[in-house]
Amino acid sequence: MAMIHRVAAVLVAGNLLAGCSGAGSSPMAAAGSQPIQTQAQAIPQRALSRRVLYVADIDGQPGLGQILVYSAGMKNPQLLRTITNGAGRPFGMWVDEKNILYVANYPNKLPGSVTEFKPGATSPFFQIGGFKGYPQSVAVDAHQDVFVNESVQDEGYVQVFPPHNSTAEATIDTGIGGYAFQPGGMGFDSQGNLIVAEEAKLQLQVVKIAPGSWGVTPMNLDLTNIEGPGLGVDKAGNIYVGNSAGSTVSVFPPGATEPSRTITNVPAYGYMSVTPQGAVYTASGEYTVTEVAPGSNSPTYT
Repeated sequence: MAMIHRVAAVLVAGNLLAGCSGAGSSPMAAAGSQPIQTQAQAIPQRALSRRVLYVADIDGQPGLGQILVYSAGMKNPQLLRTITNGAGRPFGMWVDEKNILYVANYPNKLPGSVTEFKPGATSPFFQIGGFKGYPQSVAVDAHQDVFVNESVQDEGYVQVFPPHNSTAEATIDTGIGGYAFQPGGMGFDSQGNLIVAEEAKLQLQVVKIAPGSWGVTPMNLDLTNIEGPGLGVDKAGNIYVGNSAGSTVSVFPPGATEPSRTITNVPAYGYMSVTPQGAVYTASGEYTVTEVAPGSNSPTYT
């Protein structure tokens, strides 16, 4: 994995039908959108239905990034393909229930965007652009509504986009801002609430947005000495918060403001992914990805 430069995010997706998406498909259009042609990617038959690991490398080339797609076995990962088209500087990623990959691209040589990829594709079939700020994380609910966490003049905003539509239906002010602002990761709890991490003034805060509501509720988690930006939620509603300063991940049970356990020796400078079963994958910010098995308090593989 020496080809990886700065690892911004990592994401595990299950049961992908790699290689079945590109051929014969057509771009999906929406009002105000700019459809993008899809490109088929030939994948060996043995790769079909394989779980994959997406690794966002923000420095694949100067000012541009790439997404490396590995087999999900961390013991001996195999590079399956590399995505460069539609990966400006990929910071946040999400895979929805249809196994569509969404990528939040930080602007540099290319404008900020969210690009969408069908399983197995190496080019996006849809793109959301026109952001006033800096999109850094993305989450998609069961209805395929797209939530984008971004920084606008050192303030946190979450924009909500209907499925395959580049016009936002809502812009939610998280109420968090200040110097050194950084949008954090997002996830959904068992009630469908969107959990959002934001960091400002070197302090991490976590807020909740209820389904169908554009209001924000502070969760008042004890985040003393915890710096972001990584956050994930499992299917039971446990919230996992990465600490870039202390190389730990704190696990908060549903409704609790204090962590029930702490995962140690985990470089957690970048965004992270939590599977429904509670496996944790963290990006170090540089060179490495760490896997933590469900219930474990230390790394399984790096």
